[in-house]
Amino acid sequence: MKPLVFLDFDDVIAIHPDYTSAVVLAALRSGKPHLATELWENVFHRELRANLARLHHEFEPRYVISSSWSTYMSRDEIQDVLIRGGLGFVAASLHSRWRSATEVGSFRVTDIVAWLRANGSPRPFAYVILDDFSSGRTLVGSVLEQHTVLCDEWVGFVGVQLDRARAILLAQRTS
Repeated sequence: MKPLVFLDFDDVIAIHPDYTSAVVLAALRSGKPHLATELWENVFHRELRANLARLHHEFEPRYVISSSWSTYMSRDEIQDVLIRGGLGFVAASLHSRWRSATEVGSFRVTDIVAWLRANGSPRPFAYVILDDFSSGRTLVGSVLEQHTVLCDEWVGFVGVQLDRARAILLAQRTS
């Protein structure tokens, strides 16, 4: 079974203060999303996209979106955002149960534990959670902490977090 990446957007791959989920949603629903070229070039930071691509190429995971964005965007809209934002490989690798967040403001740990209970395999599988210190604070001290990589706000999924994510997935591959 392919490993899973539970992927948050804000402060993991989306760090630009001007390109928020509200701006993205407005562009998508404008009827002319193709005109927002500056938005799509910058909504997901270039270095952070590259780091996620490195993780993807090494492990070929499936993705479950744990971002609050998935609570007010459909699967098609999330895939469109990912493709336009340079993360087509994530869009193409979404798990059939593509999101863990179902309610705005819910606790990340609750959402992911519920997803794992409902969709987990009878045998253990490898997974990593990419989140940030703000929305992922409930993961600290939880049963999921050993699978969690927390990114700094406004910094995102930089090299140190990529190394930690790789180590988490590699440890599960050999155990």
